[in-house]
Amino acid sequence: LLVDAGVFSPDEPLELEREGIPEEFPEAALTEARAVDDTIAVADENRVDLTSEPTVTIDDAGTEDRDDALSLDVDGAGVYRVGIHITDAGTLISPGSALDIEADRRMATLYLPERKVPMLPSEVSTAKGSLQEGQPRIALSLLVRFDDARQVLDWKVTPSVVRSDAALTYEEADLAISDTGHSWHTTLAPLEEIASALRARREQAGALTLERSEMNISVDEDGRPDVRVIPRSTPSRQMVTEFMILCNSLMAEFCRDRKLPAAYRSQKSPDLSELGSDLPPGVELGNGALRWYSIIRRLTPAEIGTSPAPHGGLGVQVYIQATSPLRRYPDLVMQRQISRYLNTGEPLYTTDEVSSVAQRADVQLRGLARIEEDRRRYWFLKYLKLGIQDGGLSDVFAATVLENQPNRSANLDLVDYPFRVRASLPNSILPGDVIALRLHSVDLWLRRGQFVHAPDDGAEN
Repeated sequence: LLVDAGVFSPDEPLELEREGIPEEFPEAALTEARAVDDTIAVADENRVDLTSEPTVTIDDAGTEDRDDALSLDVDGAGVYRVGIHITDAGTLISPGSALDIEADRRMATLYLPERKVPMLPSEVSTAKGSLQEGQPRIALSLLVRFDDARQVLDWKVTPSVVRSDAALTYEEADLAISDTGHSWHTTLAPLEEIASALRARREQAGALTLERSEMNISVDEDGRPDVRVIPRSTPSRQMVTEFMILCNSLMAEFCRDRKLPAAYRSQKSPDLSELGSDLPPGVELGNGALRWYSIIRRLTPAEIGTSPAPHGGLGVQVYIQATSPLRRYPDLVMQRQISRYLNTGEPLYTTDEVSSVAQRADVQLRGLARIEEDRRRYWFLKYLKLGIQDGGLSDVFAATVLENQPNRSANLDLVDYPFRVRASLPNSILPGDVIALRLHSVDLWLRRGQFVHAPDDGAEN
C-alpha cells in the first residue's frame, strides 16, 4: 500500500526503517567532522616519518574509505621490513565528542548493494581519515622484519605519518604480482611471498582455509542490479588478508603482554577428525561446496571477551580487531587504546569500558550483518528475475546438494553463484550431487525464490 501510495519505492530498504538505522548525521557530528584538522597530527614530531617508503593501498574498485596500506623496505642484509599501516582515526576523533558518540551509536558502516550507510561522515571516512593516494596521513603502523626464510625477526608498533603512492584495485595488484615489468612488482611480489609463508604457518597451526567466492552486487541509477562473483583466492586478496590477520594478532600480543584492557576474539578449533562421517555410504566430501558446508557446520561461533585466548579458526594465539577504524567502532576503540599507551604508558579505557563496547558491538554487528544479507538476497533475486525476463539468463541453474534428508527440503548451493537455496528432491539424490534446478517464481517481498528440480533440463551427476 505504501509503495502504491508513493511513500516508498518498490526497492526501498525497509530494513533500515524497521531497525531504526539513521542515514543522516546530527548537525553536531557534521560540524565536528568538518572541523577535523589532520595537519596538526601530521606535524607531530613524535610520529615516525614513513612517507619515503613505497606504500600502496589495495581495495575493491570504488572504495573510498581506505583504512589500511602496505609498504616494503629491504636492507642490504636481505632483511624485509613490512609496514602495515592503519589510518589513525582514533586521534582525529576525540573520545566522548559528538562524532564519537554517533560512531558508537551506529557501530559500523552498513554496506548495501544500493547504498552505503557510513559510521563516520565523509569528511572523515573518505577524506581526512582515508589513506588517499598522494596525501600525508597519520597512521598506527606495525613494522615487522622478516629474514630471507620469511620468518619474523622482530616487530614494533609506532605512531607514524605515511603517504600512499598508489591506490590499486585487487585486479591491478594481481597483475603487478604476476607481471615482472609492472612498476609495483618489486614491492608486491615479495609481499605476496611473505604472505604465503604466513598463511602456511597458520595452516600448520590449525587454521581453516574457507575460500567460498563472494558476490558483489551493485545497483545502477535506474534500479537495475548487476552481479559479479569474486573469488577470495586471488593472490592479492589472500595477501591483504594475511597481513591484516598478522596485524590484528600482533596488536593482540601487544595488549596481552602489557596487560592493556582489550576485546579479544577467540574460537575453539573444530574437531575435523570425523568430517564426512555423517554422509551416506559412498559419498565423498571432495574439495568443493560440500566440504565447505561440512566444515562450517562444525565451527563454533567466535567469542569475545577481555581475557586472551587462542583463535583456532585463524591459527593464532591471540586476536583483536583493530584494522578498520573508519568502518567498525570496536576497531576505533582498540586503536585508541594502543595509541594512548604508546604516548603515555597508560590505557585510555578500563576493562569494563572495553567489555561494554565489545558486548554491545557483538549484538549490533550481528543485526547489521542480517540487514546486509537480507538486502543482498533481495537484489540477487531481482537480478535473476529481471535476467530471466529479459532473456539474458536461463531459468535453469546447476546446484550442488549439501543436505537431503527425508521429509525436509534439501539444502543446495548454486554452482555459478555463492547462494544457498532450498528445493524438494527425491531421496535418491545424495549430498555432493550436482543437479539442475529451475527458478519457478520469485517473491521479492518475502525474499524468496522457489526452485524446483529439473532433471530433464541439465546434466546431472
